[in-house]
Amino acid sequence: MSGSLKIGKVFGIDIKVHFTFLLILIFGALNYGGTAGPLYGVLVILALFAVVVLHELGHSLAAMWYGIPVKDITLLPIGGVARLERMPEKPIQELVVALAGPAVNVVLAGMLFPIVKAMSGFQSMQSLLSVPRESGLLGLLTFLLVANITLLVFNMIPAFPLDGGRVFRATVGFFMNYQNATKIAVNVGRLFAIGMGLFGIFNGQILLTIIALFIFIVGGQEGQAVAARSLLRKVRASQALSDNSIALSPYATVGQVASMMLNNRQHNFAVLDSVSGQFLGVATRRGISKAMQQGQWHRHITEIMQHAKNIPTIALNAPLDEVHEKLTSASSQVVAVYDGLHFRGLLTANDIYRVFRFLSQSGQMAPQMAF
Repeated sequence: MSGSLKIGKVFGIDIKVHFTFLLILIFGALNYGGTAGPLYGVLVILALFAVVVLHELGHSLAAMWYGIPVKDITLLPIGGVARLERMPEKPIQELVVALAGPAVNVVLAGMLFPIVKAMSGFQSMQSLLSVPRESGLLGLLTFLLVANITLLVFNMIPAFPLDGGRVFRATVGFFMNYQNATKIAVNVGRLFAIGMGLFGIFNGQILLTIIALFIFIVGGQEGQAVAARSLLRKVRASQALSDNSIALSPYATVGQVASMMLNNRQHNFAVLDSVSGQFLGVATRRGISKAMQQGQWHRHITEIMQHAKNIPTIALNAPLDEVHEKLTSASSQVVAVYDGLHFRGLLTANDIYRVFRFLSQSGQMAPQMAF
């Protein structure tokens, strides 16, 4: 996520903080410091977000259990986000991953409750509600107890993409396909978001209103992404390959390719061995233009290309949604398509978009995008 700073790594997962996180620290210093001062308020917020990190780690470790890589966990003023390489599409997997986060809050609350009760002299729960605003160890632990319970209850609201919304989608997914389950979950989530937003506006709760807007927008975006993946899954890599792509000889020079580019709109050129046809690498239009600007007209194309070992590969019969995942996970602009050991061509995000746009314009997308 852009604008984020890495602050550590846990279980191989990068923990990042978005620059806007500074706002919540300032808020904490001003509102939770009490008689102990601003630094105590900052400590309270940091302790709260330590709980948020543990919550997101619950999701992340459950996803990793199912072989789903986790990119990172990023802390934002409105909470934390664990970015997975892909979302689990099997209902039981999504159910486990979605419940793993709230389960962490249950465990933490279960650990904190007896400690708080003992330290407070076994006061009634009504008396304890005033303690979180007090400074000191008891106040901090009570605040964290209440925070865990609040996070548990809030996250289990069936408003997709909150945890409760994902549990709802997974449950519905046992009875229908993933795409239709997502459509229902998004619609239900948007209804909750509208109600939550109106409540926040009329009660002056700005943060709740922002969260409601986040749920409405992100839920819809993920719903559209699911519909798009469902459509791309029907198309094979072989069907997206261009029939008139030009391949380069390893002996071609930058100047020779530059003159050829004048009458060609191709952006990525496969470099193939002249005898065996083996795939050697990719020369990009940007790389060639850079070499031209530096006056390197006589350099061989192999000197400026991306070598094949650094290019992700995909099978010829793989669906396009897998190609998209490969491009995203590898942070690459191009993927090499193979039929067994034989190189067949290159695919880029633009090729996937071209197919997607064609199918959308032909009307095949319309029924699935109606949220």
